Amino acid sequence: MSKCIIIVGNTGTGKTTEAKKLLSSIQMKKYIYDVNNEYREYDKQAVFPNFKIFLSNAKMMRDTVIMFEEATIFLTHASSSESIRDMLVRKRHTNNIIIFNFHALRQVPLYLLDFCNYLIIGKTNDIPDKMRTKFDSFTDIVDAFNRVNESDNKYIKEYVKLN
Repeated sequence: MSKCIIIVGNTGTGKTTEAKKLLSSIQMKKYIYDVNNEYREYDKQAVFPNFKIFLSNAKMMRDTVIMFEEATIFLTHASSSESIRDMLVRKRHTNNIIIFNFHALRQVPLYLLDFCNYLIIGKTNDIPDKMRTKFDSFTDIVDAFNRVNESDNKYIKEYVKLN
């Protein structure tokens, strides 16, 4: 059951709505990093605004959906990156589902794609030429990004299966 999902999209494109749909469809404990108070309907014990406390607890979770709202914050700290990488390596043994939300595709580290099963791409402010360069070995991501980018629908999503 372990999975890793990345959701990418600008503010106002349905990224949180998509994440909440996922969370409600999975019958497991929830553990959410939420700096913007968007998940207030969840038990206060499951939602943390402090990323250091959240990350130290998340590493010990089992059979849990671990949600990194505003994932860029975690990945800008080297020690957090190492802990997240370790969590991803062990996700199969801990039976965790890990969800990352990003505002831009350019913020997604390439190493994360090696561990993730699905990428959900929404509208972003990314520059198409730079995305083609960064993800040149991931043609399915580039194609999905281009389709989303060309659409007039601000809520459009493309789902890319990675692993």
